[in-house]
Order: sequence, then C-alpha cells, then structure tokens
Amino acid sequence: MASQREIAERAGTSLKTVSRVINRDPLVSVVTRERIEAIIAEIGYEPNQAARMMRLQRSDVIGFLADGVATTPSSIDLIRGAQDAAWEHGKQMMLFNIEQGAPSHHLADSQLTAFRAEAVIYAARYHQAVKLPPSSVPRILLNCFDPEGRHQAVIPDDYALARGLADAVFTRGYRRPVFLNLSKTIVAAGLRASGISDSANALGIDMTPRIHTAVEEGNGRVTFIADRLLSRLMAEPTDQRPDVIICGQDILAMDVYFDLAELGFKVGRDVAVVSFDNLEPIASLLKPGLSTMELPYYEMGRRAMMAAINSPNGPPVTQRLHGRFVDRASLAELHS
Repeated sequence: MASQREIAERAGTSLKTVSRVINRDPLVSVVTRERIEAIIAEIGYEPNQAARMMRLQRSDVIGFLADGVATTPSSIDLIRGAQDAAWEHGKQMMLFNIEQGAPSHHLADSQLTAFRAEAVIYAARYHQAVKLPPSSVPRILLNCFDPEGRHQAVIPDDYALARGLADAVFTRGYRRPVFLNLSKTIVAAGLRASGISDSANALGIDMTPRIHTAVEEGNGRVTFIADRLLSRLMAEPTDQRPDVIICGQDILAMDVYFDLAELGFKVGRDVAVVSFDNLEPIASLLKPGLSTMELPYYEMGRRAMMAAINSPNGPPVTQRLHGRFVDRASLAELHS
C-alpha cells in the first residue's frame, strides 16, 4: 500500500511537506506541490480520511440533499456547480437523492451527522418555499427558500429573468405579446408574470388580458392546454392576434411549436416564440432554434457550495442570481 513516506522519498522532500500538500497548505511552492501531486496520482495514494479528520478536527464533508434534483435534466447543473466548487476547495461533497420528509431524507441526515458534515446543501427541483426540520448542522437552501427566513438561500431571480426576456422581445419591435404561464401555485410563475408585466407597462402595454395559465392539474398530473388557448388566440384578426408567445418553460414551448404548426403558423416567420430554461437538447434542436432565458443553475450550485464552505453559520441572506438570454432564430427582428 502506498504511503506518505514513499511519496516523500520519491519526491526528495520531507514527510511534513507531503502532509502539507495533501492538506492543501498554501505555503508549499507550486513546483514542489505539482511534483508531489504527480507522484500521488502515479502511485494511487489515498489519504486516511478518518485519521485526517481526527488530526484537523474537521471533516471537509459537505452534504448535498437533492430532493429529486438528480432526476431533473435542467437542474443537474445545480449538482455540477456545487461539485466543481467543492473539489476546487478541497471539500468532499456527499450526494443523496432524497424525498423531503420521507425515510430517505432522515437516513441521509443521519449519515451526514455520522460523517460530521460541516454543512448541508438542500436543493429543490424548482424555485419553491420549504420548511426543514431543526438540525445541528448548518443548512444552505438551493433553488428554494425558508418562508421564515431561517436559512441562507440561493435562488434564481425570476422577476429579473422575466423582465430581461421581455425587454429582449420588445427591443425587437414586438408589441402584441401573450404569456403562457405555468401553474399559479409555482413561485416562479408569479414573479415572471410581474417581470413581464412591468416591462410591458413601460411601453403602455397592459398584460392583464394577455397572461394565461397554460396547464391544468389533476390526479397528480400536469397537462398542457396551449392547444386550446392558441386555437382561440391565433384566430384573432391579423392586427390583433399575438405576434410573440412567451412560454413558461421550454417543454411548454416545444408543445407550442407543434400546436402552431397544426394551426398553419410557422415559428420565426408568422409568430415569435421565447421561453425559459435553455433545456438542451430541446432548445437547440427545435426548428427554428428556441430563444430562451437560461436559468443560472451552475452558478447557483457554486454559490451554495461557497456559502457552505466559507460561512455556513452566516446570517440568513438570500442570493438571487440572474441568467443569460440565449438568442436563436425563434425571435427574429420584427419588420413592419
């Protein structure tokens, strides 16, 4: 079995220097660090984590409780961002896919306590309020927030995302928008409606009659009803029917593409379509490509991990992150 003594002999350094490199001591020179790290990789040395924990009086473990996130394609970047930040700072991220309040949640909490986790990131599938049971381990909420403001949180700035998307639409000359929104029970739906409405109001456009809930919920299922809405909206006279359709998410936008085609309208020529998520490969494979506001999931994951590392017991502040508008052919310049 490889040992630190073998590494020191091969590197021509002291045991203490090898230990400093393993423990990421910044005082070791770059040249020496790289030489020792190359030897560690070559011989496959793995430090004894239990002994290291006892010596340093810290575990370097950050828990990540993914409430369904690990099964959601668009939010995998939450995990990737957190993992990258953990590796960069010498931390180990322990990932558990759980369901809030279920046995999986309690089992994961117990294991993280046993491993003396320094903090735990709790990540939700979508922007929502959550109430977690009391814990002795600091919690960082990711893509969710505590309605009582007890924990630090990192969430998307859905109002700013929507306002930015609407500004991009109106800058192109569109003036007859409709917003096909998600369920009113979703936090993001209300914030996005407000952002779009405020952008429109600045141009004298009243969005009140132009916002429609495009989903129906029942028996635990969500059904899109864009086809019903569009069959009515697109039957209006040419100078009154929508010139741009803003969708609450890319999956809904894909459905809108199909519905418009059945009604005889071509996206990008007869009507523009924009959305939220930048869900790949859907957004780029749609013809024409879907212009969409990308949610900042990767950066959110990084920010949550940095909070867990640097200030796990810090004040319960909420970080709201903006995204990036991905411009594709579904939102062409409007020619009058």
